[in-house]
Amino acid sequence: MKRLFIRNLTAALLVLVLLLTPVAAFAVGDTVYTNSRWLADNLEYVNTIRWCTTYGRTESFAIRMTGPGDAYPIIMNGDTVFGAFRISRMVSYAESLGLNVLAVVNTDFFSMQTGVPLGIVIEDGVYKSSPSDRIAVCFGGDGSVFLVEDPTVQISLLINERGEAMSGEAAEEGAAGGETDMDAVRNVVNLNNFNKFRVDVGGLYLFSEAFSTVSTRTSTPGWFVRFRVIEGTPTVSGTMTLEVTELLESDGAIPIGEGYMVLSAASAGGYDATFEMFEVGDIVTMVTTASDERLADAQYATGAGDVLVRDGVKTDQTDWDRALLSRAPRTAFGVRADGTVVSYVVDGRNSTHSVGLTLDELADEMLRQGSVFAVNFDGGGSSALSVRMPGDRSASVVSRPSEGSERACATYIVFVTDAEPGGESRNLSLVNDGEIVLAGSTVELKFAATDRAYMPVAAPDDIYALSSAIGASIDGTTYTAGDVAMTDRLTLRSPSTGAVGTGEIFVITRPTSVIPTRRGSTAQLNSVRLLPGERLELGVTATYYRRDVVSQLHLFEFEVSGDIGHMTDEPGVFIAGQAMQQTGSITVSAGGRSAEIRVDVGGFLDMEGHWAREYAEYLAMLGIVTGVTSTEYVPNELMIRGDFCLMLYRSAGLPAFTSTGTFDDIPEGIYYAEAVEWARAMGIAEAVEGNSFHPAVPLTRQDAFTFIYRTLELLGKEFKDGVPDDLVGFPDAGALSDYAVIPAATLVRLGIVEGSDGLLEPLSGFTRGQMAKLVASVLQL
Repeated sequence: MKRLFIRNLTAALLVLVLLLTPVAAFAVGDTVYTNSRWLADNLEYVNTIRWCTTYGRTESFAIRMTGPGDAYPIIMNGDTVFGAFRISRMVSYAESLGLNVLAVVNTDFFSMQTGVPLGIVIEDGVYKSSPSDRIAVCFGGDGSVFLVEDPTVQISLLINERGEAMSGEAAEEGAAGGETDMDAVRNVVNLNNFNKFRVDVGGLYLFSEAFSTVSTRTSTPGWFVRFRVIEGTPTVSGTMTLEVTELLESDGAIPIGEGYMVLSAASAGGYDATFEMFEVGDIVTMVTTASDERLADAQYATGAGDVLVRDGVKTDQTDWDRALLSRAPRTAFGVRADGTVVSYVVDGRNSTHSVGLTLDELADEMLRQGSVFAVNFDGGGSSALSVRMPGDRSASVVSRPSEGSERACATYIVFVTDAEPGGESRNLSLVNDGEIVLAGSTVELKFAATDRAYMPVAAPDDIYALSSAIGASIDGTTYTAGDVAMTDRLTLRSPSTGAVGTGEIFVITRPTSVIPTRRGSTAQLNSVRLLPGERLELGVTATYYRRDVVSQLHLFEFEVSGDIGHMTDEPGVFIAGQAMQQTGSITVSAGGRSAEIRVDVGGFLDMEGHWAREYAEYLAMLGIVTGVTSTEYVPNELMIRGDFCLMLYRSAGLPAFTSTGTFDDIPEGIYYAEAVEWARAMGIAEAVEGNSFHPAVPLTRQDAFTFIYRTLELLGKEFKDGVPDDLVGFPDAGALSDYAVIPAATLVRLGIVEGSDGLLEPLSGFTRGQMAKLVASVLQL
């Protein structure tokens, strides 16, 4: 049924708010980006990036209820109290129940072992788990939002002497110690633990079928009283009629069963006398009594952590949980002066994405959001927000959980709508809402449409957009940004359907970085080796606080230094000069940001059009190969053993080493002498005959596999040894010498060695071109 979410606080609170002095509170850092989208007529999604020179980047997400409308929040605990749901599963579960889900955010702390929430759970008026004296965040049936800071719910089991149920009024009077016919009651059992995981020293526990469809999940010996539910549903203030159907003891768990409840205590708890009060056939009246009368008005409730803001003022930090003060991902919930609410999530524990907030900074942020009351929900790996963006059929996670994947949590706030679906488009939006665009750039606007229930429908063909920015223009779906940094708020309209909407384009003049690339590649280009007259086509990616920026090449400046060539009239195209052995740079810049590409002209002339050119020039840029001459690489010549040791030595960075001696056949002063000596000291190269190495002999493929395998660890590469089975695809694998089997298998497993025409050819030589590919592939692992 629809619940009118009016969000009225009490009159006393409203009077108090009027007396409060406004607080200027800001979270760490300056706001450098913000984007807001309407998920419903009264539900706003806001994504914010802040930057602090001390701590770095922070990214946060908020769901704001802005007044009465189609959307309202509920609390959901999943199908059972025991266990937990990842946020994506909660979305699917809610949708399977027929709910129209707009957004979902995690709430209460919980046991990581059992998934049982630490605080209260009330779901659609049904009492599902006790508060354990933790703060309760409540949504009233009248649409109010309130906090109960010290909630308790007492459960009294009145065992009827006459074998028949008492009236609800009489039972409540009796449980409260009032004037009633208590002669009708043989015994009264009081407890507070409802649908919590039983521990030996925790007292009495009552379980309903909402706890688990499997069992009581108890793990130590205890006694159990099973009740059949005759009448009623668990609430925080009310009565139920139960019948005792079974008394038993068990070393572990017992089933609860649909339509049943179970009372239990651990054998070590000392409650045997309570067990003896019950007899099979007893009629028991269960009375629940809330310590705070407002709790009885809660249609939904969830537990929470520390109160961060009370009556518009930050609370005393010495009362906060000391274990939660440091910088971390956070989830918080606030109530604003008008009774509307804000759910807030900030990512953290990721230095390149978002550093998170301290608990003190979170309190400041909730004040900045306008909260007069705010609480801390479960953070860390639990913090997550899922949103159904306009045009999408289901909600998806927009935050970035700090553990790299979603953590299963106990309870969630689920923002839903009861609006009836309709076939026509009613609401328009931008699919690329919030896109960051460099001033002067163009971007294609992509439109989406939803019906009155915010479900996607076909976008009308006649949607047009109006810009609010001076200097910006829109031609059909092509938007051209002006030259002023601003958030351009677009108005969207469809004359044929009457559908309307808004969208935002975030225009910047100063990117935070520019990243040059080869056109068609995403890898940053720091240096390049070109042949005389060679054409280089550049691409550039601009970023803004680690978000990609829409831009076009003609908006970047390209400055050439050195006698290396020139830029053409075509944006981003460079032609190398004709002079050999020239070094210079190309500087790419926009909005005060720049990046430099080192350019070497005079590459290996004999590599033009050769399949190994990319590998040879990569190694040349790293200083690993220099060529047979300054202009010739000679790719088809066989690699000799001494030269390969030199390539490996340079690949390792020419490290210092302690010599273990030299081979007898290394000519004194030869260019590869030190490299071969290093290879011997590192266990890479071994004597062939006596104390000989045969450095000028072509290297066999199996020796190449072995040498580079022995170098992997020195190069800092992580790998797992291959096994002979990795070589089953090569018919000539049996020709490998024993010492080369594991090296060859390992390189095959790593994808470095693919064979030549399906063969390993272990005794054949490697050409210099093949060797360039082998070494480059290893270095790029």
